Amino acid sequence: MQTIAIVGETLCGWLTAAALAHRLPRDRYRILVVATDTAESEHVHDGFGDFAPVIAIPPQAARFHAEVGLDEHALLRATGGGQALGVAFGGWRNDGAAAFLPYGETGAPREGIAFHQLVARARAANHPVRLADYSAAALAAQAGRCADTSIPHALHLPTARYLALIRAAAVNAGVQQLPAPLATSAVEAAGIVTQLLLSDGSTIAPLLVLDCSGVAASVAGQFEAAFEDWSHWLPCDHRHVEVIAAEGAPPPYSQVDAHNAGWTATWPLNGVDVRLTCSVQGSGERFRSGRRVDTWRGNCIALGAAAGILEPLHPTALTLLLSSLARLIQLWPADPVAPIEAAAFNRATAEAWEGARDFVIAHYAVASRAGAFWDQRRPMPVPERLSAKRDLFAARGRLPMFDEEPFDEADWAAMFDALGLMPRRYDARADLIPLTDIEQHLVEQRTRAIAQVRALPRYVDAMAPLWRAAA
Repeated sequence: MQTIAIVGETLCGWLTAAALAHRLPRDRYRILVVATDTAESEHVHDGFGDFAPVIAIPPQAARFHAEVGLDEHALLRATGGGQALGVAFGGWRNDGAAAFLPYGETGAPREGIAFHQLVARARAANHPVRLADYSAAALAAQAGRCADTSIPHALHLPTARYLALIRAAAVNAGVQQLPAPLATSAVEAAGIVTQLLLSDGSTIAPLLVLDCSGVAASVAGQFEAAFEDWSHWLPCDHRHVEVIAAEGAPPPYSQVDAHNAGWTATWPLNGVDVRLTCSVQGSGERFRSGRRVDTWRGNCIALGAAAGILEPLHPTALTLLLSSLARLIQLWPADPVAPIEAAAFNRATAEAWEGARDFVIAHYAVASRAGAFWDQRRPMPVPERLSAKRDLFAARGRLPMFDEEPFDEADWAAMFDALGLMPRRYDARADLIPLTDIEQHLVEQRTRAIAQVRALPRYVDAMAPLWRAAA
């Protein structure tokens, strides 16, 4: 039986353990979770940078939760967490206009023409159309309604409680939690971790080591790996978090407010708001945006913050982890030495991280907020792929998409539109559809979204019994 060693009793580590335990045959692999120090089990670390005591769970994680036997009601009932239908951006636009980035679809295409192109055609005919008005998620958030399975949505879950649930799911699937922490590791010249030595003197000879220990990168950090520093694009380098009492019912969305040196995200829970401020300098702990160039070296794979850090404007950390785990299963090695699989993994992982990075950078490149910090960001050269997206969208509303991107075309269009970047011209094919037909299509899409929202219960009414159970 071959051994998979997951280093780090973090949320990242237990998510990895649970995923692999449900995707690998139990009679062939032994999955072990190893702490990195004796105090680790006494403190909750998420392994994604420890930005806040709450974790934002992307809509894509619903499939993973179903796979490990956790439905949404169970998650909310056990953790006291909440739903998020999207992200409200405050102060990012100089015109003061509301900006909301919903999850899920916005409108629907017609005759193969993207919905945002139809909206651009209507705007050119002097119709004051807001893209978010055709999103069920945005309308539900505005009305304070609860999401159901028909509307993709994120979750906000207290990290400690969520970690306990994931740990239980992993252990129930056969994962072993070792009592002694890691003392040291033996690494061959070729980069193969041949042995992990624990503090009680026991040893592990792993097929793979998955480093989920966070920014410490307890095993992956032993390799001399190149690091891509993204701080020239993402300059926020300090984080400060506070948990404050909240008045009234929590809204079903998160809020990100721009300020003179960065931004503050608010994740509402029952009775409290978790506020994370990321800024240039300022108070709090330091961090640096960037990533390890080769996340798979030898037989060691860095995951979570051991692989890289991104400002948590969006729940990209879990998205990137889950995509990495799916990729790992597809490229699963038969031996510790697997250079071909490692090269393919690193290539695709780099594309995924760069796609997530570009999505975050785009907020700074497009935001029209005035002030020295923001005025410096807008004219800065951006990565080539982002430049291609921004410039082509601004010109024609089109979006070139690349492999492994964690955000799809509709996400990019909704984000650009929410922050005020609107195409100068629309897709010429939209002129093939009579304007009256487009207007009717818009009416039908809004009517459909409104009907969908009206059928939903009030958010506070739907959440109340779950929060009582979690208390």
